[in-house]
Amino acid sequence: MSSLNRFFTLCPACTLKHLEEPYLYDIERDELYELSWDAFQFLIRCVHGETPEFKKEDEPFIEYCLSENLIKPSEVPVKRELKIRPSPIPSLRYLELQITDRCNLRCRHCYLGESHYEDLPFEKIKQILKEFEEIQGLRLLISGGEPILHPRFWELNEILRDYEFRSILLSNGTLITGELARRLKVHEVQLSLDGMKGGHESLRGKGTFEKVLRAIDFLKEANIKVSIATMIHRNNLKEFDNLASLIQSREIEEWNVDAPCLAGRLEENPDLWVTPQEAGPYFQYGFGGGFHGSEKNTTCGAHLCAIMSNGQVCKCGLFSEEPVGSIDEGLRTCWERIPRIHISELDCKCSQLDDCRGGCRFRARYFGDIYQPDPFQCHARGVLKGGE
Repeated sequence: MSSLNRFFTLCPACTLKHLEEPYLYDIERDELYELSWDAFQFLIRCVHGETPEFKKEDEPFIEYCLSENLIKPSEVPVKRELKIRPSPIPSLRYLELQITDRCNLRCRHCYLGESHYEDLPFEKIKQILKEFEEIQGLRLLISGGEPILHPRFWELNEILRDYEFRSILLSNGTLITGELARRLKVHEVQLSLDGMKGGHESLRGKGTFEKVLRAIDFLKEANIKVSIATMIHRNNLKEFDNLASLIQSREIEEWNVDAPCLAGRLEENPDLWVTPQEAGPYFQYGFGGGFHGSEKNTTCGAHLCAIMSNGQVCKCGLFSEEPVGSIDEGLRTCWERIPRIHISELDCKCSQLDDCRGGCRFRARYFGDIYQPDPFQCHARGVLKGGE
């Protein structure tokens, strides 16, 4: 193989992560490849611009990496600076960063409730990005409120590609114009689309449906991947077939379907809420997406935490009233404090427990206590049917 006489370098979209095991992560495609220790060391030498020592048995691995566009040959050494260090265990792979609670909408189901016009300071955001990269993070979920309304959002936007993780903007889509889409440097935008015109606007207000559709087109024209998030509610139950056709026509690669929790403004609008029995069948509409998790023995959130706009760190945004500390104490310190529930502690013994891992702990607590299974997941998977 003639390429064995050359140097190799990681392709620009690829990086190395030392999680529970060593990995190569393709940031653009959101693909995670587990590596043997020898393969990891080989790639580290490539990153350092050193001449790799080849063995005959290395050839299939090298050919595979070349075919997947993970590495490329080079006539000269190419050195990259990567922060490769062991992560905590379990690893923090997904970080929801709520940079502001400002929003231009007043959605009837929003779990955050009323805005306090609170913005996470930009200097703290930069420190968080640095710490998340050092902790070997994979996906940064930039959320709000509407994150575009953060006073220094565009400064954040300009530095995102300096870090070795994937950045995903969570947006209601109503502020995205063609010019704005072209300026974005995130890898992906997840837009909220909660039904067809009637269902969507019953949550988010008049005129929002068409704005989201235009945002999809603007983002795709700017070559930014678009995913869709849909909440199941009383006014969109009859719209899912049409919504599925609409999403397919826009060539969306990922559709996340979930049910809102009775928190925030949904408590003021209980007529929108649907029972687990009603919601269960609609979870099947979602598609795509990958969970790069290794921790199979604990309930949801094994690799995720959230930072709220006030700088508090919590298990996820729904647990904002139960913070484990402040980001001023350090991301790793707070991450290691988050309580974890082993799936063996759940009051559930069904055959699908290893896959669903009990579902959402916040919803489970609403129906009894935190150690019960989430009935929405039970009905979604057909474990419970009808009025059970």
